[in-house]
Amino acid sequence: MAVKLWHRIMQADNVFQALRPLTFISLLGLAPFKLNLNPQKEVQTSTYSFIAGIVHFLFFALCFGISAWEGDSIIGYFFQTNITRMGDSTLRLTGILAMSTIFGFAMFKRQRLVSIIQNIIVVDEIFVRLGMKLNYRRILFSSLLISLFMLLFNVIYLCVSYGLLVSAFISPSFETFTAFALPHINISLTIFKFLCTTDLARSRFSMLNEILQDILDAHIEQYNALELSPMHSVVNQRRYSHRLRNLISTPMKRYSVTSIIRLNPEYAIKQVSNIHNLLCDICQTIEEYFTYPLLGIIAISFLFILFDDFYILEAIMNPKRLDVFEAEEFFSFFLIQMMWYIIIIVTIVEASSRTILHSNYTGATVHKILNLTDDPELRDRLFRLSLQLSHRKVLFTAAGLFRLDRTLIFTITGAATCYLIILVQFRSTHHMEENGFNSTHI
Repeated sequence: MAVKLWHRIMQADNVFQALRPLTFISLLGLAPFKLNLNPQKEVQTSTYSFIAGIVHFLFFALCFGISAWEGDSIIGYFFQTNITRMGDSTLRLTGILAMSTIFGFAMFKRQRLVSIIQNIIVVDEIFVRLGMKLNYRRILFSSLLISLFMLLFNVIYLCVSYGLLVSAFISPSFETFTAFALPHINISLTIFKFLCTTDLARSRFSMLNEILQDILDAHIEQYNALELSPMHSVVNQRRYSHRLRNLISTPMKRYSVTSIIRLNPEYAIKQVSNIHNLLCDICQTIEEYFTYPLLGIIAISFLFILFDDFYILEAIMNPKRLDVFEAEEFFSFFLIQMMWYIIIIVTIVEASSRTILHSNYTGATVHKILNLTDDPELRDRLFRLSLQLSHRKVLFTAAGLFRLDRTLIFTITGAATCYLIILVQFRSTHHMEENGFNSTHI
């Protein structure tokens, strides 16, 4: 029984079934579309999900407003200083702006998410014509794994956070803790959408590279050449002939490819150009859809990391601000919160970087084939594809302000360190003024 249920869950014969986990979050209004598994297999916007998104945002705004009106905040339960009040106000403002951006783009730009899925369907149809076997079960398994990790990650984080507050004899109100928990949940759901869409693009880039690699292997066998490494040119040397025989006798594991790619490489390169063009359109739409939500998420993540660091330093440098019984809970709470936002930033960076990395492999393989082939028609197709690759590069940015790649981690680390030093200096100056004022009155 369990085995049959597992096979039924993991059954995925098309992109609609592979995207089932993504449709689950439509219940919260963050993915306002529905997949019709009818013979036409259409992607449509969902009125129900649109209404659910509005209700969800209004509920968050209500809890946020009540919490702000009563002056409650998580850091306020531990201690109050001028800097903590300033940090709390900054985080409140950034949080409401980030949530407004997330819900606004999810509801009013939902057609772009539908466009991404529709273009993926077109790309898959071209792959089928080329004889490529699409592994939808892998995509479904990957999205299920990501969704399960996100669920457990947030449940454990919120439960541990609430447990630490209770153990420190702090009982936050329902509105305050809801205003604290909902942004974490909504940020996680937005990151889940970003991971699913970038994984769709990355897997198609990988399949496109498999087609080019198959054409390259055919030319290697034909011209008795040897590929030294994935990023180096192909050379022809007799002393490597025994390694060449081993390479031919032991083919690499790839997708199932029919002989149409090797029999008609010109047609295959033409279709590769079409696929690459569509994938660039998909990545551009992904960037347009997620650019401002990701900007808000990274901004609020940066501020939380910065102020969490400062709160911990403040408690270390001035331990009298905390009671002995709540010191351990204080450090644990803000360390866990800081780690949560660090993981979110790393997840965004890795998802975009992996997609960009797979798209960059295409150019290297194209020029390897150009170094080998003498067919004028094939060379013409390859030159056109090379020109397209130089003009259409995959890039993800946050509203064009900075790139979403691994350099962002270094940038955030440097900026957080710089502003942390400024906050520490401001704290020291403030304490010196207070001490001078007290000594004058004494």
